[in-house]
Amino acid sequence: MATGRLICVGIICSVALNVSVLGNDANSPDETEGYTLPEVTVSAPRDFDYTTLPERDVIEQPFAESPGLETSTSVVGQKEIEQMHAYSVVDALKYIPGAWTETRGRKVKSFFSVRGQRYPYPGYLIDGAWFREFQEINYYLSAANFDRIEVLRSSSALLLGPGGMTGMINLVPRTYDEKETQIESLYGTHNTYRGNIAHGEAGTAYNYGIGAGYYHTDGSSGMNARENMTNLFGRAQYRIAEDVTLSWTNFGLLGDRQLKLAEPPAMSTLQTRRDSYDPMRTYITVAKLRFEPSSESSTEVLANYGGRRFDGKKVWTAGSKAGTVEKDLEEDYEYGTSFTHSQKLTENNTVRFGGLFNRWRTPTGKRFYVGNPGDIRTYSGVIVDDHDFGRLDTSVGYRYTQEHFKRFGGFNVEGDPKLPGDPNGLRAVKLEDDWGHPLHTVNLGASYELTSDISLFGNAAWGQLSAQPGMLDADLKKPGDEDRYKFDLGVKKYFERLGEASVTGFFVRQDNTALVSRQKITVDEVDYALFEEGDRKNYGVELDVRSNRFENGIQVFFNATAMRTKRTRDGDWENDDEVPDFLIGGGASYVFDSFEIAFFVRHVSEYENERFLPAATPPAPLGDYTELSGQLTYRHDKDTELFLRVDNITDDEYSTVAGYPHDGTLVYAGLVKRFR
Repeated sequence: MATGRLICVGIICSVALNVSVLGNDANSPDETEGYTLPEVTVSAPRDFDYTTLPERDVIEQPFAESPGLETSTSVVGQKEIEQMHAYSVVDALKYIPGAWTETRGRKVKSFFSVRGQRYPYPGYLIDGAWFREFQEINYYLSAANFDRIEVLRSSSALLLGPGGMTGMINLVPRTYDEKETQIESLYGTHNTYRGNIAHGEAGTAYNYGIGAGYYHTDGSSGMNARENMTNLFGRAQYRIAEDVTLSWTNFGLLGDRQLKLAEPPAMSTLQTRRDSYDPMRTYITVAKLRFEPSSESSTEVLANYGGRRFDGKKVWTAGSKAGTVEKDLEEDYEYGTSFTHSQKLTENNTVRFGGLFNRWRTPTGKRFYVGNPGDIRTYSGVIVDDHDFGRLDTSVGYRYTQEHFKRFGGFNVEGDPKLPGDPNGLRAVKLEDDWGHPLHTVNLGASYELTSDISLFGNAAWGQLSAQPGMLDADLKKPGDEDRYKFDLGVKKYFERLGEASVTGFFVRQDNTALVSRQKITVDEVDYALFEEGDRKNYGVELDVRSNRFENGIQVFFNATAMRTKRTRDGDWENDDEVPDFLIGGGASYVFDSFEIAFFVRHVSEYENERFLPAATPPAPLGDYTELSGQLTYRHDKDTELFLRVDNITDDEYSTVAGYPHDGTLVYAGLVKRFR
């Protein structure tokens, strides 16, 4: 059996924060002394362990969320990303508890959510900087450029930014602490190949990293599914003074993409019209200045910018528009700044406060409403108080958010541009110099050390969400603000020599929320569902188990989410059939000599949706699949790996969106080489 190595076979990494407790005896803590939870003993030697969040320290990590959300947070680390050979951010997240990915061939290729949280989907940050627009980036932003991905599965984030009531995903860029160069290459089904080279170094007062990657696939034969994408990455960090550190992170993405043709039962337009974007350009930059004059005070100031430009083309091959070529340009950019200050008031009490400004502009309009410019400005402030009572840690906070719609043209409305009696329809809906309602969020959470190896976690939140910009009903009226109530209750147990397990119960109540109805509307000859106001509730339980590597070379992980989602229709409660009830992930690996064999499984129960279906068509059955994947790895030495990966071994052509079935079995082979 290979020594000195622990292979993290899943990217399920629930948070394992080292929370301070008091006591000397495991069963009867003494409240006069502090200590941290003991390390879990592992029977087999290894080079690395599961990736976890840093030890909770609100001075060192001013964006740390409520201690009560530990069992509702997952971490996917750079080591797990490498073990899974994940290409994109979305790829890296597919096995975390409650993960649900809807993949289609449209402009937003993959929507990722947890616990069935949609409309709006979870938000994204890079190194703590909040971005309003990200859904068109996550499916081709290379996961290799991140140290870890922190996923707050509960929609109860407060410090991470506005929109925290929809859940947050924080992407922490790769930071090097020693010299290293890594080359990875892969080739497989559909003439898919990718390569990535990354290099980094570190000195006494600095570190830097650079990377370049390329991805290509022909996609399904004859289905207009070719993709090309180049990922560029650069990050530098420099300690200007003993108490001041500056970091600057940059991502550049350049490529082209065809939008995959749909298959029956999707509407005929999507089966025949050939859409493409060439080129697609995205640039993201985040600068962070950190000032820590003492162990009792720290301040972080961030500035960020994101720019996206997509040159689109539609080629009509059938119907009355056969032979017609339409071109459009979608361009948008955003910039913002934020700060967070942490200050210890006493030895056991810390207050944190911060502010944020973001401006998002699209001179061309986007998605369905190209030609309608938008200009939205967001202002937000937050204050949080954390107190350590020994075995009990508490956090209470408040956030205020307000948006200024300087200009908005309804580009993101999933509605009919030509309603009866209104020839202009949604294209006539425009906002000029309009302020949204003030939005308030309150969060209260706590963790309690029951014993040295059992911890309890609880969190409650209330917040308001405004409808997404331009979201209107059939009468061209904007939905009111939503009230959302969130409750999370969890317990985590550490098992010496075995691993850890956690169980989390959750409940969400949404009042006056924008819900997808079963009525059809058409935008650019593509059918979508109308939105209507109503109430929604979602409740369930999550189990997350992961073992250490045993002496016989075996390691396993397993997670399951069982939930029920309900919504109102005409004043009555009914099951929301558009959300699955069960989400399961798991895996096992076996290490022997220089080889490792691993299997991964995920299951999504049945659900339905009428998106992309012809008018008056009943919702299509979706989900209800179990995907099994396997991987064989040979390690010539600690810096050289050869691997063979087979996804969807059973060749199940399941669908997560009507008209876009999975391609079946996919086979890849690759090489990883490191130089130190």
